[in-house]
Amino acid sequence: MKTVSPSHASAIFVGFTAYFFFLLSTLYPFLAANVAWNPVLNWFVTGYALFIPISAYAVLAVRNEGHDTIPSILAGLGIRPMCARDWKFALAGLAITFALTGLIFGASSALSDLFGVREMSTEPWFVSLSPLQGAERLLLLVWLPMFFFNIVGEEILWRGYIQRRITSRHGWLVCACLWWIFHLPFGPDLLIMLLPITIVVPYVFHRTQSTLACVFIHGVYNGPLFVVIALGAMA
Repeated sequence: MKTVSPSHASAIFVGFTAYFFFLLSTLYPFLAANVAWNPVLNWFVTGYALFIPISAYAVLAVRNEGHDTIPSILAGLGIRPMCARDWKFALAGLAITFALTGLIFGASSALSDLFGVREMSTEPWFVSLSPLQGAERLLLLVWLPMFFFNIVGEEILWRGYIQRRITSRHGWLVCACLWWIFHLPFGPDLLIMLLPITIVVPYVFHRTQSTLACVFIHGVYNGPLFVVIALGAMA
């Protein structure tokens, strides 16, 4: 297995972050101005354009190492059945992530009540997500594959490929910082809100070397939250 230097890891993260900004300045506004459909689809399509290449990069990277069968590719990406220890770290990591995120929201609410500070928004600056009503809820079927590429694609690249190959003792901290930077396009509110998960997930991988444990935390944290927002249960 090849090693990945912190500078190489930085180049990959920064490259995809720049690509994310590029999509938000080109594809997303083009769709918003020229396609007459529910605005949430603009983000879904943009998400496909971002996360499918991330997924493909991870697979191609391990293939270039000589992993040319599906079992070998999965092994190269750190995908294996989760053991009891993996589940313990995954469940503890998820609980800590939710608890810390709750503290952030609580602090935001308290600052709003006490000092009139604007409460943090759960939506990226570029998305105005009105609650999906009636048949619009079927749009979640368009979101679901994008969600898969989002969660799995990020984890197999950030953790299964990059972090697994950084030999530095504190490589997980490097990946945590770089993953947080990758979320810069979402804006300051989400940068604050996502701080716990961008630390917890790399640490869990550091302790388990299980990509699936990180997929579990990332997916359970992001998926239900998006669904409740989309259905209007959370502003």
